[in-house]
Amino acid sequence: MSQLDLLQKRIHQEIPLSRALGIRLESWDGRTFVLSAPLAPNRNHQHTGFGGSVYSVAVTAAWGLTELALADLGLSGAVVIQHGDIDYRLPVDGDFYAVCRLPQGEVSERFRKSLARYGKGRLELVAEVFCGRPTRNPTGDACAVLSGRLVVQDARSKLSF
Repeated sequence: MSQLDLLQKRIHQEIPLSRALGIRLESWDGRTFVLSAPLAPNRNHQHTGFGGSVYSVAVTAAWGLTELALADLGLSGAVVIQHGDIDYRLPVDGDFYAVCRLPQGEVSERFRKSLARYGKGRLELVAEVFCGRPTRNPTGDACAVLSGRLVVQDARSKLSF
């Protein structure tokens, strides 16, 4: 089973809302994480994306990227969002997806050192939400942009279990 398949299963088990939202993990290349959601279970009375659903999808993208980055480092830990602000720019009028990237395309040395020294660290991440077919390199304008701070606590080697 691939890393994405394992995380997909875990997300649906540990975050029941993700199943109700229809979140599907699309891709992870070590730098960019993409997940998608259908409009139908996430629409509001205007037949556009409900703000809470859009926010939840964006937060899940940032959370998922942090989990995947930790796994790539051979670590696991407790990942939570500490702070998140979202800017709704355009209506979500169809199936949508979120793209979240590691800052400067990689896990920072500061983050790695903090995990190694203290078993905790934080990442400042941006998750952008777009309508249409999921891709790592969207060409249109983002419908929403989440700026979030994700915190990792109790980081430890996966080999220590």
